[in-house]
Amino acid sequence: MSQNLNLENIKKEKDGIDVLADIYLHAIFGEIVTPADLERFKWYGIYAQDEKQEYFKLKVPLSLGELNLNQLKILSQISKEFSDDTLIFSSEQKIEFKNLKIYDLPNIFNLLQEVNLKTHFEAGHTIRRVLTCPVNGIDDTQLFDVEPLANKLNDTFIGNKNFSNLPNKLQIAISGYEEGCNVQFTPDISFNATKDAKDKIVFSVKVLDKTIGYITPAQVIKTALALANIYKDFGDRINPQNSSFEFLVNNWGINKFFDILNSTVNYKIGKNLFIKEQIIPRKPRMGINKSKIEKQSYIGCKISSSTIQSSNLDNLTSLLEKYNASKIKITHKGNIIILDALSNSANDLAIELEKIDFNPFV
Repeated sequence: MSQNLNLENIKKEKDGIDVLADIYLHAIFGEIVTPADLERFKWYGIYAQDEKQEYFKLKVPLSLGELNLNQLKILSQISKEFSDDTLIFSSEQKIEFKNLKIYDLPNIFNLLQEVNLKTHFEAGHTIRRVLTCPVNGIDDTQLFDVEPLANKLNDTFIGNKNFSNLPNKLQIAISGYEEGCNVQFTPDISFNATKDAKDKIVFSVKVLDKTIGYITPAQVIKTALALANIYKDFGDRINPQNSSFEFLVNNWGINKFFDILNSTVNYKIGKNLFIKEQIIPRKPRMGINKSKIEKQSYIGCKISSSTIQSSNLDNLTSLLEKYNASKIKITHKGNIIILDALSNSANDLAIELEKIDFNPFV
């Protein structure tokens, strides 16, 4: 549908982040949503499933892919009350609900709000939630715990109206590993931890998976802001086919892009640092793995189907409570990792997880 619309005109008429009141009005009065507003609704993760708009889909992006027990319970409740008793664990670290009625959206938003789940900046011409590795902070082969930086990146960009109207979407990733995270596609911008010759942590700055320089951890947020502003100011807003971040970089060439980036920050982005090669092997993520946190393990479970029955989500939540685990992450392949299983009962938990189709033994 968006191919036949001028999205720049649509955004000039009303910013996508300003459409929440319209969503509620449509929910109350049940009027057909205009094509322009359907595009704006995507800023809040809402998509029409059919031309008659009888049903809608809602995508809920997860901060760092994580869910706690209360959030799992609310997701199950939404599934039962509004979405045919099912939901989807997406490989994009999102939860998807289908077959929703538009008049139920306010109630759904209220339930999500209760457990600090929000859908704004799910799509549209925005900066998406930052991608990180699912075992960040608990895997001892990781060079650097990037969770504080990842949270700061989300706090800086998500919901920030200065970044709700870009030429197109922008995806940032940050990793505590040299090789980054296996996110199934190439992020526009990546920051990967590594060590220099003096054994100090630095981050490689990758643009479309090409390293253009190195910065300190303290410079990550400023560099991300500079990169986002370059795209916001210079990305093509005339030809939709040329609106991507990738087109801008390729059109300028990587050297010009680096020079412009370097000129917009008040520090030097290192280009020729001697990097100390790391030889620590990566641990597997499926199965039972010892955590950095004392007396804890993390358990990676393969899911046979991304569509989850609410009853099975309840079974998962009950098992987590039974074994005193409190949070999971959805991986970039749509599987799950239980983050804080107690080591002395991890095997028993794993055996019970297999019985409900969350399989650690793969």
